[in-house]
Amino acid sequence: MSERVPTGINGLDSLIEGGFLRGDVILVAGRTGSGKTILSTQFIYNGAVQYGEKGVYATFEEDAKTLKRNMLKFGFDLDRLEKEGMVKIIDLESLKGEGLSANIDFILTTLGEIKGTRLVIDSLTAFLSGCPEKFEYRMFMHLIYRMLKMHGCTTLMTCSVPTGADTLGLGIEEFVADSLIFLENVIDGLELKTKFMVRKMRGTDHSRKYHNVIVTNKGMQIVPFVIT
Repeated sequence: MSERVPTGINGLDSLIEGGFLRGDVILVAGRTGSGKTILSTQFIYNGAVQYGEKGVYATFEEDAKTLKRNMLKFGFDLDRLEKEGMVKIIDLESLKGEGLSANIDFILTTLGEIKGTRLVIDSLTAFLSGCPEKFEYRMFMHLIYRMLKMHGCTTLMTCSVPTGADTLGLGIEEFVADSLIFLENVIDGLELKTKFMVRKMRGTDHSRKYHNVIVTNKGMQIVPFVIT
């Protein structure tokens, strides 16, 4: 029986048979402000605090200091966990700028140094744009997928969906990942709300319905979507 990796996010694990499959690569997609970073941080934070799993958070849309400050309002003290050796935060300043493969090696080496089993790359779009060399995108996505699978860590990669676009980023990410989670912003009257859906999850009998996202001072939670 395959091992499950619980997220600890209220309302999510019950939708995916108790958690992600150990070692899978999960893509979390959505437009700006949909909650991708909050969900990803909870995955790392809850892993350390609730399940004793160490993790690496590679943040490329904001620097490590800003991420730690912003997540404190939800009670996620990443600085404390980093000092305790449970979490390691990496940003673009941490990388050597030697190319995509070298940067991925650096991330995986860091994961190995702390014996981490959870990894977040936030975001894949920003990480790729911060690397100097040109590359064949489809080939690289398969390369990064194989490297992550070989390492055996459970990985969340966030991806921004451009406004008006029908595909994610450059359009191949969703075919490479084992799972695809979508966060969608919607206007309800005069209020901006967020919907959650598991678009695909290999090897899992997952929910195929929309669910509401609620963000409180304790982070994100997923609740049933009610049509009025």
